Amino acid sequence: MDLKVLLNNKWIALLLLVIAFSLIYNPYTKFPYTFCIIIIVILFFTYLQEGNLKNLNFRNIGLLEIKRIMICYLILEFSMDFIFQPLVSTIFSEPADYSSFKTIEGNSQKYFKWLFNMWISAAIGEELLFRGFAFLQLRKLCKDKNILTVLLSAVMFSLPHLYQGISGLAMTFLFGLAFGLIYLKFQNIWINIIVHGLIDTVFLTLSYYGLTEFYSGFYFIL
Repeated sequence: MDLKVLLNNKWIALLLLVIAFSLIYNPYTKFPYTFCIIIIVILFFTYLQEGNLKNLNFRNIGLLEIKRIMICYLILEFSMDFIFQPLVSTIFSEPADYSSFKTIEGNSQKYFKWLFNMWISAAIGEELLFRGFAFLQLRKLCKDKNILTVLLSAVMFSLPHLYQGISGLAMTFLFGLAFGLIYLKFQNIWINIIVHGLIDTVFLTLSYYGLTEFYSGFYFIL
């Protein structure tokens, strides 16, 4: 059997997705190197399957895409911060746990290091894994069931954020749904990467200045 045909079998596609996802929990690398490896694996698997990388949707960014990025970012930032986060925290009677990010407060060196690592791991790495690669593989399994693909990718996205508690897990799932719908709508991974990066950049910057009260104590890093 042709290797390309074999790798595009729905069960093999699911296996490739499981392998890429499981690398998050490998004991041999740490943040941000874990996602550097995941990015390489995703590019390698995709090239073997497709013969190119175009199905990861690295499309051009023009003026229209910049407008879409800013609209998506503003809608997500304000709706999640002022509506969904307080609501979720109230429902579960606990805020998301972001105490691990207190260490960057007033520490310029650590702030810029975390900012760089975040763009590599969270913005680029997570969007490639949970949107670009996950959508590519889940569509082989779920066919045209786009909503199911969005839901499954959101579940996958939320699981590595268990350290943020139940409230944080729920909020990450909601962000996963939003990112999934953005990707489904525009089919451009750069839009997802930049929106994701902007959201986390704002949080890290406010953490550096000790202004996380802006989020009413209910925010967390994606």
